[in-house]
Amino acid sequence: MHGGGPDGEQTVPVEPPVSVELFPTHYTVMWTGGSLARFVGAVANLDTVSRTASAVVDDRATAGRERRRVADLETAETVRYLRVEPDTPWTVSWERRTRPVVSVSGTPSPALCRRVHRQTTDCEGWSDGAFDTLARVTADR
Repeated sequence: MHGGGPDGEQTVPVEPPVSVELFPTHYTVMWTGGSLARFVGAVANLDTVSRTASAVVDDRATAGRERRRVADLETAETVRYLRVEPDTPWTVSWERRTRPVVSVSGTPSPALCRRVHRQTTDCEGWSDGAFDTLARVTADR
């Protein structure tokens, strides 16, 4: 694990790198992701996310953020932000920045974080050491 500065951020050495921000009750795991379509596909493949789960969408084509069901998500170029809120202790988000950013926030399992990372990037795999490091740093949350 790299980092560990005063802001409580750590970095897991995978490609693309995974940043972990630690808070007293939860953490956020984030990385540079791929397209919105790839993100929506990854979310659709998660057993813990039902098609009726709620999602918050910020789309430039509409005024303000809207709530939609996961089953109704679209991958329009005008979407700036998408947060899926399943009935779990975590949420997963995609945000259009200079490069798209994917984040998982709350108390997700390290296995879930690794799975979403691999499905939203071109990452070919995580070493056992990288996975163990993420598990260790998030264990007390």
